[in-house]
Amino acid sequence: MTAYLDQFAALLIQLAVDERDEVINFYREYLLDAGIQDYDDCVAELGTPKQLARKVLADYSIRFNENLTAETTKRQKSRAGVRAIWLVVLALLSTPITIPALIVIFAVLVAVAAVVFAIAVTVVALVAAVTMLALSAVTAGIGVFTQSIWVSLFYIGSGLAIIGIELLFLPLVVWFVGLIIQGVSTVVQRLYHRFVKRNRAERGGRHHEENR
Repeated sequence: MTAYLDQFAALLIQLAVDERDEVINFYREYLLDAGIQDYDDCVAELGTPKQLARKVLADYSIRFNENLTAETTKRQKSRAGVRAIWLVVLALLSTPITIPALIVIFAVLVAVAAVVFAIAVTVVALVAAVTMLALSAVTAGIGVFTQSIWVSLFYIGSGLAIIGIELLFLPLVVWFVGLIIQGVSTVVQRLYHRFVKRNRAERGGRHHEENR
């Protein structure tokens, strides 16, 4: 049991010290109460240390997202969302589930990744095209400056105006990216709740199940 818990604890370095101690003590007490001492028996009961750690980290990440307040900045929400996506995906991929369920999870993740990739490519291409147009206008304006000052000012002014409009829309782009992150986070969290069940320790132990 000690070796199992030591490996488990080493995989929880992302948690705060008090949170990590709380989790370790919870599973130590459970294993002691259940009379489980052998490493292989711990694995049979709770899964490998890596599987259990990924599940715990995913649970904490989801709980952290759910407890975010209105005072939390958009940047903090986005970072929390990305972290939740990563940890939940790791937990899903390390969870022993049936082949049909794994196919469903894989299909959904691929579909979500494809949509996000398509949106990202579209946004990047649009920004790049508009930026190139603005720079071309400024360059053209500088090039004809000696020939016609008014034409030159028109091109330079148009290019700078386009860049200004881009800067005005930048907060909207940032908001949209955050919205995508939160949407993806919601999807993977629903997959997690659907396919990753609470282990026996979280459900109250063997005696609790036997008395139900």
